[in-house]
Amino acid sequence: MATQYGRIAADLRRRIKRGEWPPGTPLPTQTELCEEYDVARATMTAALNQLQGERLITGVRGQGTFVLDWRPVRVPLSRYRAVLEPGGQLGPWETACQQAGVNGSMVTIEVAHEPADDDVAEALGLTAGTDTVVRRSRHATLQDHTCQIHTAYYPAQLVEGTPLAGEAKVVGGVYAAMRAAGIIPTTADESLSARPATAEEAAELTMTVGSPVLTLDRLTRDQEGRRVEWLRMVIDPTRVAIEYDGLPLTRPGG
Repeated sequence: MATQYGRIAADLRRRIKRGEWPPGTPLPTQTELCEEYDVARATMTAALNQLQGERLITGVRGQGTFVLDWRPVRVPLSRYRAVLEPGGQLGPWETACQQAGVNGSMVTIEVAHEPADDDVAEALGLTAGTDTVVRRSRHATLQDHTCQIHTAYYPAQLVEGTPLAGEAKVVGGVYAAMRAAGIIPTTADESLSARPATAEEAAELTMTVGSPVLTLDRLTRDQEGRRVEWLRMVIDPTRVAIEYDGLPLTRPGG
């Protein structure tokens, strides 16, 4: 049975999504909302806290409560094909944000050369503790807030001397950089699941510990069948929607 604050949160959510308060505009004051819904301040606070946890609103000290842009950026499977050719300035995430008309970027956090651990070695077909990988840790940001955590691994022997092994941002996206280096991404396997956010992930994504996140693992092979990248994404599902578009339903000629 829904609580009183839950019913109020549901009604405010409905009003926000139908455009009564567009993104960037303030809600009525808490006093005004209490009078409108005829509830105590504690009840309204609980309702607003629920909406804040859903990333629909945010409080600005001394200014009030404002509606966020709650519409997630849609990232289609075709994002890969759109950025395969070298020379472009935008990677898949930045392209999706540009198409959505919002400010998004990919920020390099750390680049490290390290021995492959058991999970990475298994994914890339390497020897754990012996073979070296290049780990690239990045954040996908939306309006300067992190909404995806990317950790990618590459066989070091394969990418040494390429931008993928350097500390600078890979302009134009990883796949374009691969092609420029003669590594042709040919197939990609993706696995999508959900789980609660860890404390570290929640801090990076500015969400509550235990809030649901999506995890997307992607393994890319090149034209020779080599495993060239293993990428794990941790995604805030309130900000990003992964779309699998144009999937074939029959085999070619079937």
